[in-house]
Order: sequence, then C-alpha cells, then structure tokens
Amino acid sequence: MVGEAGKRIRVVDILRDNASVPHLVAALKGMSAGASFGVASLDDCADTGELLQERLLISLRKAKVSTPLLVWRSVLATIYAIDTGVVGEGQMVGIISQTADGITLQKLRVRRERSHGETVLAPERRSTGILIRSEWGYRGLSTKARAAVIDASSSDLTGHLEWAKSNGRLALGLHSEPEVLRQGNGDWQVINVQETLDLQGIAGLDDLRETLTECDVILVETLTDGTVREAFHSAMVSSTGRNVVLLPVEAIATGALSAARRLSKRDPIYFDFLPQISTLVQRRDAVENYDLVASEETLPAGEVYRSSKPAKLAIQSGQDRFSIFLRKETAERPRKAEVNIGVKVDETVPVDLWVEQSPASGRAKIVVHSRRFGHQFQVDWNAAVELDQTWEALIEGFQRPAPTIPGRLVLACGIDAWNDSPRGAGLFTLLEKNVEVAVVDWNGLANRLSARPGGKYAISSDGVLPTGVGPGAIAKLERLVERALEDVRRGLSGASVGTQSIRFLTWQFRRCPSEVSGWLLEAWEKEVRGHPIFTTGPSWKLAYQGLGRVAGSQNFELQAIHKILGKRIDFWKWQKETAAMAFLLSRSDTAPKLLTRKDVERIAKRVLREFEENMGSTYTRFQYAPMLLVGLLRWRAVEPFALVEGQDPVADKLVRAVEKTILDLKDKDRVRAQAKYGIILNQVLEELRGEGSNPELLLDIYGGADGDN
Repeated sequence: MVGEAGKRIRVVDILRDNASVPHLVAALKGMSAGASFGVASLDDCADTGELLQERLLISLRKAKVSTPLLVWRSVLATIYAIDTGVVGEGQMVGIISQTADGITLQKLRVRRERSHGETVLAPERRSTGILIRSEWGYRGLSTKARAAVIDASSSDLTGHLEWAKSNGRLALGLHSEPEVLRQGNGDWQVINVQETLDLQGIAGLDDLRETLTECDVILVETLTDGTVREAFHSAMVSSTGRNVVLLPVEAIATGALSAARRLSKRDPIYFDFLPQISTLVQRRDAVENYDLVASEETLPAGEVYRSSKPAKLAIQSGQDRFSIFLRKETAERPRKAEVNIGVKVDETVPVDLWVEQSPASGRAKIVVHSRRFGHQFQVDWNAAVELDQTWEALIEGFQRPAPTIPGRLVLACGIDAWNDSPRGAGLFTLLEKNVEVAVVDWNGLANRLSARPGGKYAISSDGVLPTGVGPGAIAKLERLVERALEDVRRGLSGASVGTQSIRFLTWQFRRCPSEVSGWLLEAWEKEVRGHPIFTTGPSWKLAYQGLGRVAGSQNFELQAIHKILGKRIDFWKWQKETAAMAFLLSRSDTAPKLLTRKDVERIAKRVLREFEENMGSTYTRFQYAPMLLVGLLRWRAVEPFALVEGQDPVADKLVRAVEKTILDLKDKDRVRAQAKYGIILNQVLEELRGEGSNPELLLDIYGGADGDN
C-alpha cells in the first residue's frame, strides 16, 4: 500500500447518501468501460436513500453508460434464480441478502408478462425490504477481521494495519497470505494472519419462520467464501427453520448481466411499487389526506409514473406564495414546502399537484401546475421544512367547524290579516262575502292574502294557517279555491278571466293546489308564442314569482330550475327569472340540493351581473339580487365548504362585488338604498366568509326589499 493514508477512500464509504460523484464515476468507469447498457445493484431496504440513487445514476451517465438502470439486489437474485430454473411462475420467493449492516429480507412474486409476442418471467416487488441489523453484516465481519489482524501484529503501531488486504480477505472468508506493510515511521512489517475468522461470538438472528411462511423458495446471497460462507449459510438455515438455496457468489453480477440484456431488448426486468407520497386537500367538511400514487399499482422498471388523478389545490387571492404539506412513505415526518409564484394573484387560482417517478431512480418529481400561469413549479422535498408532528396530528390540527349555512326563509302567518281593521275588511269578512256570490272579488281576496299586517301574512310561506282560523273559515277558503281553479280553467280554454283568480291562488303559497304549479310551468313554455291568461308584462311577473311561491315538490322545483337555467343568464329579467330562482332557493330545503356545481356557477354569474348593473343607480332593481346570492349559499348543504371566500374562486368574485356595492351605497345620493341594504350586505359578507351571524338574514333581506311584488 503506497501513498498517504489520509488520501485513501474506501469504496464502502463512497456508497453512501452523500456519495462523491467524481469518485463514483472513477470507480464505475473502471468496471463499465464501453458499456451501452449498465445495471447497478442496490441494497433492498429503507436505508438506500433517494440521494444515493440519483448520484449513482448521474455517475453511470458520466461514466458513458448510455442506458443505466438501478436494480434491487433482491430482484437480481431472483432473475438469476429464474434464469437457472430455481424458481418459476407464480411462486413467492424470499430473498435474504447479506449487506454492510446485517441482512435484508424481501419477498417477491414471479409473474409472467408478454413481450414482443413471447412471454417473460419477471419479479414483482410490492414493498421495501426489511433491514435486520446484525454482526453477520459485512461491517461486523470487517470489525472482527481488523481485530484479528491487530492480534497478529507484534508492533505497537496499528495505523498501517487499517489498509492491510488481510482485513477484507479474512472478513469474506478468502485465503490470506503473508503481506508486507509499511508503518507510519517508515519501517516495514510482515503480517501473517490466521487462516479463518473466529465467528463464535456472533449472536444468532431472530426467528424468521413466520415472516417467510408464505414463501415457496428462500434464496440466500452472500459475497463470502470458505468457512465464513458455511457459517453464514448455517445461521440462515437456523433462523428460517427450513432449507434455503445458497446462490453462488457471482449470482448478483450474473443477474445484473441478464437484466442488462433484458433492458437492451426492452423485455420486462421487474415490476416495482412506488413509495406513497401524499398531500392535504380540502374535501367537503374537512381537510383530508390525498394519495398521489395509486396504492395497488406496480410499474415496469425504467418507466415513468405520473399521478393519474392530481390533487386539486388553490392559491388564495392576494398571495404570491403558498404552502403544500407532503408526506413520504419512506420518511418519518411530514414536511411543509413553500412555492413562490413571484406575483400576487387577484383571485383564487386553482392548481394541480402530481408526482412523476420511476422505480429506484431517486427522488420523485413533485410538480405544481397552474393553467393561469401556463408553467410548472417543482417542489423540492429536501428544501421543505420537516415538521415536528405526525401526519395524523397535522390533519387533526386542520379540522375546523364547517361554514355557516343561511337559514331557510319562512314567511310567518298571523291572525291580523284575517280580522277587520280601519284599513278595510279582513279575510274572514272577504271569505263570507265572496264564497257564494256570482262574481267573486278575486282582486280584493288576492290583495288581502298578499298584505302583511304586523309583518305576517294570512297564510305562511309553508302553507300553514294561523291559530284562530276555525273550520268554517277553512271550508269557505277551500270552496273559493275550487271556484278559482274553475275560473283559471275557463281562462286556459280561451275565456277572458284575467289574472286575479290565479293571483289569489299563488298567494296561498304552498297551500296552493299542485295543479297550479303545472299550469305555471306550461305557461313559461308559451311565453314567446303567447298565452291566454298571461298577456302583459306584469302578468308574466306573476307567472314567474307565483311559481316561486307555490312550488311545493322536488319535481316542480327541478322543472322550474331547469327551465330558468335553460335560458342564457343575459336574458333573465330581475322581476321574473331572478325573482323566481331567489324564491326557490331561499324558501325550500330541497331546491338548493337540486343544483350542480355548474348550476351554482351560472347562477353566481347572474348575481354578479345584477350587482354590476345596479352600480351607480338608485338600486330600485336590486331587491332580488341579495336574496338570490344568499339563497345560493344554501348549496353548502351539498358542499359544506363551497362558496367560502379564500377557498372558492366564485366566492372571491362575489365578495368583491358585494364590497364594491357597499362602497357605492355610501354615496350621498343613495341614502335610501344605504338604509335598505347597508347592514344586510355586511351580513352577506359574513356568510360568504362562512361566519354568518344572522340566522334570519333572508327574512331581513325580504323585509328590507319590501317583499314580493
């Protein structure tokens, strides 16, 4: 051995996660000169880090190996066993490999795959091998060998003994011959070590019987020879409790050569699972784990996997960077990565997150892509901050109460509308006067039903009558309902009856017979062609708002929603389509649940349009826009975290529209509108932020806007 000891590097020290690429390149050039296809082996355990894999691949390429591939030693051992007929199709193979720190234990299934019109047997790997630390590892054997070399020396100096060839030969069970070594003081020494290594003190391995019980064949691979090999084989038989196949020393190298031939012919070499990588996503009412790698999928060696279903995340309005939480199956703790996009966004921007990875090819490529920016951002796992909590604890910490859902609008009923007052006759009197007369005063009856003395109607929006209305009055009401239905039927047949009888029916809200809902829906279809009853602008307002009041079943609600959404939102009228949709969504428990996400986005566009069109006006055409907006938020019954500022791009747009309107209302020319809508719109903002404080917000909107026309 020549040269200064400080400049000498052991190969085992090169093969670490912080491996020196220049040293690796030098070593690989000597072993692979002129190779087009190169296969390097990896210990099959969690200690074989991604950084080492990357540096090995870089070094192979720099060593002029044009097509390099890293393959687990367990796989190479199995390929050798396949080629030599030791194992066959469908068998589960256990592989014990001797490593630096002990042994690795792996189980692979042999599967048959088609390739170029033929079939090929290839191992399938579904988990990371287990490292069992033991003095039976090459490092432990080397320690014993160095002790034996020192014992064989008669010199007090030992530094020169570190580099004796006898260390390695003795550890591997090879024959050692006398060798001449130069000491640090310049003297020479002849060292002659014992022929065999004393292995008596090595502790036995744990019992592996249960771990390997499903294996059809157990392979053992070691680089040792002689008595060390025999002792290692005996230890493996004792630990497994069964016969094992001891592979020849050259088995891994021969398996690698076979793998390189397969690689050159594009035949399957092996199939591998990919370690799971997960992130966090917002789902309905909670933050949830999202796996970016299909759990059951195995991939042919050399192929690139890309997440089939990327995680859907978002950059919040006002941010120029955002955080991503990641977990790797091979890492003990999760990490938090920050992605700097370089520019603040003015609205919530959706992004996709996926991984790209090949088996045994280093770190996965974690990619964030946004259509808005048109390019990708790569997340660096190593640069991410390791968190001091488990993944489960992190998820638990993100759980929070679901956003508020605006309460349903219920218009109350009261007895005042039934009793006479200085303003005129009550409903009791009107029913008595009209029940049997030849010509019914439908207009007077409808006006009384639509009146709201003391803030309460004669009949509630749910069709309920107030306490104090006796059977006699109810019988008269029902008789007049029958006569009103007859009047409408005559009108539909062509008689000139006007709209007051149908108006009388619709102001009974959900107490109105379902037949009326059907008539109104049919009328909508004839709006362009003409209708026998609805012939003027005000009458069509009744046709739309009336259905919004009386639709009492999911079937009618669904038909009404589809018919309204069947029109372009540009063609909606604020007193017709907007009002009808606002009534449906605000008063029904079922109507909001009939919407799809696409429906929600279309309705939100109409809300935005009406807010924009009222800017700078006296807000006389504004009364249904806030009601429609808050009614739309009731879709959270379907998606609890929908339409929340900072989490939903649509909500961000709605917030900006409301804020602009609040600012516009502060103009001195809009004092009356400010009095009507100022407080209401601030409470609408609270609902958009998921923090509603007024359970009667829809009722306040209804009252502030003077109710239905």
